[in-house]
Amino acid sequence: MKRSRYLLADYQWVQARRAENNQPAKLYYDQHYDQWPVNQNVALYDMRDGEELDDSPFMMLRYWLKEAPQMQHVIVVKEAERNKVTSVLHFWQLDQDQRIHLVPYLSTDHMRALLTAGYVISNAMIFSDIFVKRAQQRFINTWHGTPLKKMGYAMPGGVMASWNVLRMLMMTDDLVLPNRYTADIFARDYRLSGLYPGRMVVNGYPRNDILAKPLPAPQAKTLAELLKVGSTQRVILYAPTWSGDGTTIDGQAQELDTYYQALTALAKIPMTRVFFRPHPYFKAAVKADQRFQPYRLPEQLGTNDILTRTDLLVTDYSSIFFDFLVTKRPIIFFDSKENYQQMRGQYLSLTTLPGPYTRDIDTLKQLATNPVAWQAKYQQQYSDFYARFVKLDDGQATQRIVKAIQEPLPPAQHAQPSVLVNGEDLTAKSFTRVDTQLVTNLAQDYDVSVGAFEQHLLDSWYGKQFFKAVDAVQAVSRIFINRDIVGQALTVSAARLAGRRMVGGIRFDYVIIRQAAFSRHQQMLLTTARTVIMKEQGERAAWLVKLGFSKLRTQGGYEVWQVAADEKTLSATQHLLNKLEEVE
Repeated sequence: MKRSRYLLADYQWVQARRAENNQPAKLYYDQHYDQWPVNQNVALYDMRDGEELDDSPFMMLRYWLKEAPQMQHVIVVKEAERNKVTSVLHFWQLDQDQRIHLVPYLSTDHMRALLTAGYVISNAMIFSDIFVKRAQQRFINTWHGTPLKKMGYAMPGGVMASWNVLRMLMMTDDLVLPNRYTADIFARDYRLSGLYPGRMVVNGYPRNDILAKPLPAPQAKTLAELLKVGSTQRVILYAPTWSGDGTTIDGQAQELDTYYQALTALAKIPMTRVFFRPHPYFKAAVKADQRFQPYRLPEQLGTNDILTRTDLLVTDYSSIFFDFLVTKRPIIFFDSKENYQQMRGQYLSLTTLPGPYTRDIDTLKQLATNPVAWQAKYQQQYSDFYARFVKLDDGQATQRIVKAIQEPLPPAQHAQPSVLVNGEDLTAKSFTRVDTQLVTNLAQDYDVSVGAFEQHLLDSWYGKQFFKAVDAVQAVSRIFINRDIVGQALTVSAARLAGRRMVGGIRFDYVIIRQAAFSRHQQMLLTTARTVIMKEQGERAAWLVKLGFSKLRTQGGYEVWQVAADEKTLSATQHLLNKLEEVE
């Protein structure tokens, strides 16, 4: 019965994946992967998969337009957001610039630009699982804020919520981060430490340049006209974050009600204009809800454009408050969510925040009515936060970042050899207690990752086993997820591309396979290895020969394979073989 239920769920999963709208684009991308040369005078910008034109990538685009006139700029745009993106360009008087090209999201033009742009720039993770950075490309990821709420493996459901973030970060050449605090979190909670081959560029945030120096006069004039704020009115911006754990969006209606109650309370304060900036995950719901009409912002205004005119910020755990520190204006922390700290958690204690914290709407209104009454109380904490988080935001961050990404990357150096252990589908049959113990033992001397196949997850029988295995190893390893679907037989080139896609282009010193059976998943996994240690298996051995490997030795039922014989590596391999024997 369980087997039948699994087969049905497996079939349904495959059909659903094949119906995803990115599959034709992915096929086109893969078919043309090595066909065209990379053009170093082209930059492609992907901000939240074509849903916005804002943030640090847009600051870099504007800088390049002035400083590198030969560059062409390709912006990925979802059709539903084209008018908004066009209005943003108009706000910045760039809508007639012939060097800027808009391409529809997942179109063939998008895929061709993604393959040929010398620079690929994102502020998130490029949510689709298509992109695999080519050797001649420079991938710059500016992320989208300093985290207060927990991220990556530190949050509930973090392994599955982070699989695409992890592989995208591993491909990133320049990870642009605003401060050392954020860099430490990424190194730890996205498991970059020990394997990441790129460079963290801690040099301030380009998007905050407009907060450190005046907005250009034409944009300042247009901003005033769009907001229609009187000269004596204060502007309050309410900008809550999303409280999800990375896997679901729950309780939306309840949160919208709370947002509306807070806005109406703030709007009762005399001589005040109140605006609302919801998290992108709530954008559609807010747009459809007419209650929020009085508080909506013109769509051509970026978040930090609005902050230049904001007198008081109200937020909860959103990273927007870190940016707002640059202005040295007051912040109120209003938490509308039940048990948020238990659901998602945060890195910093509420008692250390640079402003008052409340969960009561009446108290929120009282605090917002007269900030002067409490600002002195939080002056030291505000100063401490400013020094810790935004001291590099001096108005020159964009210039420094653009200069940095022109420099060659230093070679990656890691203290421990890297090992990728095949997890197959992480069920009790394919990933036993022996495998769990092996990962734990290896972590004492190696940087350890696990490669898992996602397909069985939607079946609860397999899913429970999967997450049990995840819980057993995630503290000492990182987990790469293979989202491949069964299709045509894999060629060597297709397997290499799929392997790079799964692990973000990483080449592991060792790949270990204890499973007796051979699989499509392993065909991809093996392409990421320098040395393979595996149980003897004929089909797997034949595949390794196709990949250019040669068998070097056999010991205790395990074979050692390498592309090029290396006595030093072979000697080191003995240590791994001993580890395997210890857990058998």
